[in-house]
Amino acid sequence: MEKKKKKGGFWKPLLVIFVVFGPAAFLIMISMGKCEHNFQELPVYAEMPAYEFVGADGKVINNKTQEGKITLFTTLQTSCPQHCAIDIFKFNLQIYQDYRKSQKRYGHVEIISIVTDKEGNPVENLDEILFTMNDMIEGYDSTIWNLATGDPRQIYDIENNGVNLYSTTAEDTYAGKSYLETMLIVDKQNQLRLVRRGNQEGLIRDFKQHVSLLDKQYAREKRSENATKEEQ
Repeated sequence: MEKKKKKGGFWKPLLVIFVVFGPAAFLIMISMGKCEHNFQELPVYAEMPAYEFVGADGKVINNKTQEGKITLFTTLQTSCPQHCAIDIFKFNLQIYQDYRKSQKRYGHVEIISIVTDKEGNPVENLDEILFTMNDMIEGYDSTIWNLATGDPRQIYDIENNGVNLYSTTAEDTYAGKSYLETMLIVDKQNQLRLVRRGNQEGLIRDFKQHVSLLDKQYAREKRSENATKEEQ
């Protein structure tokens, strides 16, 4: 099983990524305010590039299939799926189980994990990792949390303010590739709204809060549209 060593230089390249691609945490606090005019929206960091993956069910996953959905992207490694790049156990408990049990509310949120080997290369055969997911994830449902084959570069080759997610490297990240530890929130219009590391409990919790914030934004927009229709 692959393991990483923790060193003092761990944060430097990752901090640059999350300052450039991650909105300030105070947005969450402001959004919890009682006044409607205090509501803040997640910034748009980039348009997602064209991508195409094949899910565990054999169906194509691309920009068009994800329109109208909030999509959470991660990677997942066959050699060490539990906690090397993304902490699957914490992600499962804090995010997946909640969405699985609340499909009426979160049916429009889909998790897609791009399966790679320990170097970040695409993996074609998903049988082994599917068996692992069914074994370690209670109520695993691929319609909610789908595994996919394809080159992860398709979704991580994104640049903002001169910082590229895919090319950023750090010695102490998994396989030296920072993107393998990175979770993305992509909105219903295929726009990147948040980047977070996925191997720390606090950051996974923060990631989920930002999904909720984006969801509230859509709910607010819908209320506004309905109010406009009633006035007409």
